[in-house]
Amino acid sequence: MPTARADVRSRVATTARTTALSTGRAAGLALLALGVAACGSPGRTTPPPPADPVVAPAAPATSTAAPVPPGSPGPSGPSGVTGVVPADVATTLQGVLDARATAVLTRDRAGFDAGLGADADLRASEDRYFASITQLPLSRFSYRLAPESLVRTGDGYWGVVEVTTRLGAFDQHAVRTLDRFRFAPDGARFVVDSTTDPAWEDAHLGLREPWETGAVTAVRTGNVLGVLDAGTAGRGPELVATVAAGVDDVAARVPYAWPRTVVFYALSDPAFLAGLEEVPGGDPQALDAVAITVPVGPEAGDDAIASTRFALNGSALDRLGPRRSADLARLVRHELTHVAVGTHDDEAPVWLSEGVAEWLSVQALAPGERRVPARTLAAARAGTLRLPAEDAFNDEDAAEHYALAWWMVEWVARARGEQGVWALLDAFTAEPGQDDARVVRQVLRVPLAEVARRGADLMARTYAPVVTEPTDGAPPTGPATSPPPTGP
Repeated sequence: MPTARADVRSRVATTARTTALSTGRAAGLALLALGVAACGSPGRTTPPPPADPVVAPAAPATSTAAPVPPGSPGPSGPSGVTGVVPADVATTLQGVLDARATAVLTRDRAGFDAGLGADADLRASEDRYFASITQLPLSRFSYRLAPESLVRTGDGYWGVVEVTTRLGAFDQHAVRTLDRFRFAPDGARFVVDSTTDPAWEDAHLGLREPWETGAVTAVRTGNVLGVLDAGTAGRGPELVATVAAGVDDVAARVPYAWPRTVVFYALSDPAFLAGLEEVPGGDPQALDAVAITVPVGPEAGDDAIASTRFALNGSALDRLGPRRSADLARLVRHELTHVAVGTHDDEAPVWLSEGVAEWLSVQALAPGERRVPARTLAAARAGTLRLPAEDAFNDEDAAEHYALAWWMVEWVARARGEQGVWALLDAFTAEPGQDDARVVRQVLRVPLAEVARRGADLMARTYAPVVTEPTDGAPPTGPATSPPPTGP
């Protein structure tokens, strides 16, 4: 089953950069990256808000004038939309947001509900959101209104809100994203009466966090935080334990500094994966898992990353067969390698990034448990296994490409030692934009095509010499019972 890595930019970014890798094993995919904002009621009858450009939030304006009463009219522009919103209105609305954020941080449901409008659908949606987000280890959570974004509709106001979230030690930095709320009068005060503006969200927002789109259950053990939904919550203890063990396995081999704290999602609801764009192969649901980088936010620049997380496809978990435990652990180690390596493979070709993840994913397995697809092994023995072009890595032959990438890295590790693998990865980081073949020859003194040939040959010599092409659903071939070769 394929896996992927996606770098999903913030909600106000205009582009997204995606790279992916795929494996030839019965495990899966990694995905990641978002920000926090509340979910609203889909059934609101509020008049549609006027179009409004994304505005970078600024500190709320202040005024010594008395606040404008909620029902007071303002100078109207076209179509009855207020052209100028008094600064004291922005201050009042910021107070509404501050109270909302305090209620989340203190887990004060009554205080949270007090800041909402009376609409039943809105309250049901927001209560689910509150129940979900307050399970997370929030060390920072706040809202900041962009006063210049306020527009008046009827007796209420729509405004762009910057949402700042940090999941304690799991995020290296706070994450800032944008959302749009509507504020409406409720007697002598304002309340939030919508957190949903579909047209604006389609134009400006990226991937939504699982707790923004439905109910989730958070399970934490030490340095691992799992976010699950109704279909996967029963597997929470198993999944968290598997990830915790994987962190130890991966940390023992990856030489780079990383916090060893991990957030993962395991979701049966396809909505989160469906929100991914430009994933390898074009179908997020075909992935078993995906690793995702979470950007700090637009003001920090494209290179500022808050954390790297990964997601497991709930349907892929259901597909795991009799080797479920081993296959799950291998899939998790693959994704954790992407988390641990972080930005150190940003300049590396897909075959190396994915090959390293596949290679590390099997190190905890006995040699006889390190399986490759039988068709891939047959191609290796026939001498027809070839390294594809970068943009073809995740095509219909992705299983073969992932297996070949793994054994290319395996050959490097045996021929140059494990330090040779990391030296090759570092060489790509040191020379961004350089031709792949040039960097490989410079570091290994071997042409790239020859590394692929030697990797395929090592695979063929390691596994059983007789290969019978299985029917669909047949298990992949395992290594020969005789000891595998110790050299390239």
